[in-house]
Amino acid sequence: MSIRTGWPWGYDKQWLCAAGGTAMANLDFFAIRPDLEQLFAFLFAETDFQVFESYSEFGQPIRQFASFEDLCAAFDVGHDKHGNGTAALLQLWSPSVRRKQEIERISLDPTKCDGFTFRFRISGLGLVQLYLGGIHDRVIIKSHYGHFSERGAARWGDVSSVDWNALSKLSGKVQRHIRRKLGVAKVPGRPVLPGAYKLHTEGFELKEADQTPWAYAGATAGST
Repeated sequence: MSIRTGWPWGYDKQWLCAAGGTAMANLDFFAIRPDLEQLFAFLFAETDFQVFESYSEFGQPIRQFASFEDLCAAFDVGHDKHGNGTAALLQLWSPSVRRKQEIERISLDPTKCDGFTFRFRISGLGLVQLYLGGIHDRVIIKSHYGHFSERGAARWGDVSSVDWNALSKLSGKVQRHIRRKLGVAKVPGRPVLPGAYKLHTEGFELKEADQTPWAYAGATAGST
């Protein structure tokens, strides 16, 4: 594990670049807590992904979550308080994809951060972003799974430290599991997992974010 300083604290750089057309593998989906429990059971049992928070709390080290219970102790998993799909910002690191982690120490302005002067983030090419949405009032906000492709990552640095074939295979395995094993319904381009689908049939809307002026129409049963 290496520690370095650099990118200012805030939302993940890779996530911010998605809107700019950077080549990425993306899968958005609708899920609530029981659905996410199934997803993490798969990640922990069937992949070598290790789960980290994207950013530490002020003045604290980065947390790694070794179980779904650990994750739920840190976040209200399955609920999206602010309705923007960022209830939990997570990074998935695979030692078969990238040998070393990179942990950045980020300087904070203590006058704006309750007296704290630093926090940490996990960074580096080859990470997978998993951002959790969930229930917000009577809306289900999408969750997001995504990462750079080798072509997209080349815009940001040396890609030689990442086994891109391993990432492609591992990520494809996860995406297929979400689409074909967990998804029971779909809206355009987005699987809907069982718990979310049940609530949708009871009147909950499916939205990109709470402030989005539109919602997806009735989900169609069947995997994507």
